[in-house]
Amino acid sequence: MKRRRTGQNSDSNRQGTTPGTVSALCVPPGEANTAALSGILSTLEKTQATIEKMQAHMSAMQKEAADIKETQLSIINQVLGLQNHHKKFHTRLHDIPLEIIVQIFAWIPVRNVLRYRRLSKTINQCLLTREFALLNSLIRLFMPNAIPAQLKTVRNECESIEAKGLPESITCLTAVTGIYLNSCKLIGSIPNGVGALQSLTYLDLGNNCLTGPLPGAINLMVALISLDLRNNQLSGEFPALPDLYFLRILNIDGNRFTGPIPTVLGDPGNLKYLAASCNLFSIIPATISKLENLGILSISDNSFACEIPPEIWTLTELCHLEMSNCELSGSLAGVGSLQQLVHLDASNNRFSGELPNREIYGLLDLKELHLIGNQFSGGELLYSAKSNLQLLCVDPGFRLETWPEDCLCHDQHETVGDSQESDTET
Repeated sequence: MKRRRTGQNSDSNRQGTTPGTVSALCVPPGEANTAALSGILSTLEKTQATIEKMQAHMSAMQKEAADIKETQLSIINQVLGLQNHHKKFHTRLHDIPLEIIVQIFAWIPVRNVLRYRRLSKTINQCLLTREFALLNSLIRLFMPNAIPAQLKTVRNECESIEAKGLPESITCLTAVTGIYLNSCKLIGSIPNGVGALQSLTYLDLGNNCLTGPLPGAINLMVALISLDLRNNQLSGEFPALPDLYFLRILNIDGNRFTGPIPTVLGDPGNLKYLAASCNLFSIIPATISKLENLGILSISDNSFACEIPPEIWTLTELCHLEMSNCELSGSLAGVGSLQQLVHLDASNNRFSGELPNREIYGLLDLKELHLIGNQFSGGELLYSAKSNLQLLCVDPGFRLETWPEDCLCHDQHETVGDSQESDTET
């Protein structure tokens, strides 16, 4: 009995041991294992992505380093090229021409410029040159309060100055856009170097005593809009200006220019104002028709001694036409095409034949008409009732009963030749 019980206990122990052993050796998959595996895979993927980014970044850095090295080599080659003594490169201050240094230092304020004298012997020599002194004296003369580096315009700010010539150093003012030196007692010729002023848009040298020919270098002043040279003593033929495409105003009254009236411009259609009276011009070229947008034309007191060219009547934008004392002949037939005309002075010429009355009636904007001192056929000129004229000037031979006294011109007109006596009044 005891042995059987012992056996039962053994079986019981055997049966109890078996379940315990199985639960310790068999680990079924669970949620914890799945999460751990997923975390490992995610970490591996991130690591791989980081490695790829680092590889791409390293590749970019290598390329950038190669580019920097290439740039360095290029700069080194350029520096070596500058050091090539067989080429005309200036690598040292004392090798630079004085003319270049003068232009550089022209834009430094005068009160500051002397502090640079010790940079080199070349700069010290430059600041002692006559050209630099002339430029600074020019600025002090016309713009006493100006700082050269800030100069955009040069004007006469002195009430009275002694007669002086334009120095060649004015050509250093390459940043200036306007020079207004009217009535400054300037003498001598205009420097040929003015062609360097390619930023200049307005040049006024009127009412001075400038002499000699107008330099052809004016054609290099490509930004020029207005050129005023009136009342000087400039002479010779007026130069062609084929590169001045923006010129709108040209005033050369009161000089001694000869040859043809200037019409050769970069864009003749841009010219609005041409004053060329009181010169020695002898030709009105057919190319005057190219000045198609001209509003004011003044060519009085020149010795053309020819028939009026028909091209004058093609300038349909004219509102002001002065051509008195020019020895012009022919007829005024064609004047009716100038529908914008407000003022016409054709006095003291050799015009003949009948007046184109109907054409004059058709000029509805015409206010002033001066015809005294010509050879028109007699008869009544115009009926006041048919015209908008406010001022009329004709020879005494015309019957003017229809015109009120206050509409008749009583100004004194200078006469030419033997057509009538000087200082004739109508």
